[in-house]
Parts: sequence; structure tokens; C-alpha cells
Amino acid sequence: MGISLIGEPLYKAFIHGYTTKQWGRDPKTLPAHIIQRLPFRKNYDESYYNSFWQGGTRHPSFYNFDKNIKVMLNTDFFDVKKEIPQNAKIIYSGPIDKLFNYKYGPLEWRSLKFEFERKRIDDFQGTSVMNYAEEKVPFTRIHEWKHLHPEREVFNENITLLTKEFSINGDPENPFYPIGGEKNRNILAKYMEEAKKLDNFIIGGRLGEYKYYDMHQTIAKGLEIFGNIKNEK
Repeated sequence: MGISLIGEPLYKAFIHGYTTKQWGRDPKTLPAHIIQRLPFRKNYDESYYNSFWQGGTRHPSFYNFDKNIKVMLNTDFFDVKKEIPQNAKIIYSGPIDKLFNYKYGPLEWRSLKFEFERKRIDDFQGTSVMNYAEEKVPFTRIHEWKHLHPEREVFNENITLLTKEFSINGDPENPFYPIGGEKNRNILAKYMEEAKKLDNFIIGGRLGEYKYYDMHQTIAKGLEIFGNIKNEK
């Protein structure tokens, strides 16, 4: 699929090594939809998506926006599960295999490790994210945070914060990316059947549905679930 999109020379230069590091396996074994997420353009548009309106929240995080919502930080769902009233509606967005105590086996995930570094330089790479496709380079990309906010006029001079991103085998306590494939689809189908037996239980999100959601898809799915709950009432 990658070769059909951009041709073999560009595929080898930009995709093959990066994908091999990111997923820890030969790209031939991965489902085509992973590469289909990336837009291919013949112009200088640097946008990740084709959406007309694009942006992010002004606030880095937000929660507790309703007085009826109690927020518990640094709390594992499974530590407080027995304390939740039996008639409560639960929206679970954790790993679906963990929810059922891995009774049909663990699903395969990839996780990330980050290394932070401050350099005494104004500008290290000239852009917010730079991918490193060479397999001999251990990390997949470097983030340079000051470039994420070009609208800000003032930055600390002679210093910049970098984050190197490493892809690693799935950490059961911190999964990031569902790998997919026939083996995992078969396991997932069994967990989905178990989920149908649960009352007042909604399972969602990248971890709960074992789907590679982007942020805009995650937000859309959350609004859809909210609409369904509202209509029930």
C-alpha cells in the first residue's frame, strides 16, 4: 500500500525504516489502513489532515467542567471498581483485554518511551516534529516544543526543549497503539462478545475498542456516545 501511494524510492526513504521501528515488525505484516491514514500531496501544504478547519485547544488540559462530575486523579479503575454502585453507568476507556483479566489472552500493543533534553541553542531542528526514518537511529522522531506555538512572540533565548520518542514492545500498564492483524481480531471478537453481557457498561476509545483512532475521531466518538446516553434519558 505504501509503495502504491508514493512509489518505491520515497517509500524506502521515508516509510519502511520508520514503520519497522514504530511497529517492531516488517511493514508487510501490517494492515493497509495504517498507511492510508497519511495524506499524500503534490504541493507544499504541511497540514496533517485535509480538514478546512484545524486547531487545538488553548488549554493544555480540562476536566471537572460539571459540578456533578467527581474527578479522581492517580486512581486505577480496578482498585475502585467494587466501590462503584451496581446501577451506575460506566464508560470504560482502558484496555479491553485487561477488563476481562486477559481470559482469552493479551492483545498486542506498541508503547512509547520518551527522553527529554534541553539544549543551549535557539533552534535545534527548525520544526516542531522531525521523523528519523533510518533504522540505525534508535528513536522515531524528535519533538521541539517551541515550534508548536509560532504565534508566541517571546521564547527563552539560547535554550530549547527536545523530546526523543522511542517505540517499544507493548507495556501492559501503558499501551499506546493496537497492532491489529488476524490473531488480534480473533481475540478481540471474543472480548466483544463478553462486553455484550455487561449491563450499564460502555466500552470505547483506542484501548477499549482496540482501534487506531486519531484525536478528531476520538472526540467525534465521545460526542456520539454522549448523544446516545442523552437520548436514552
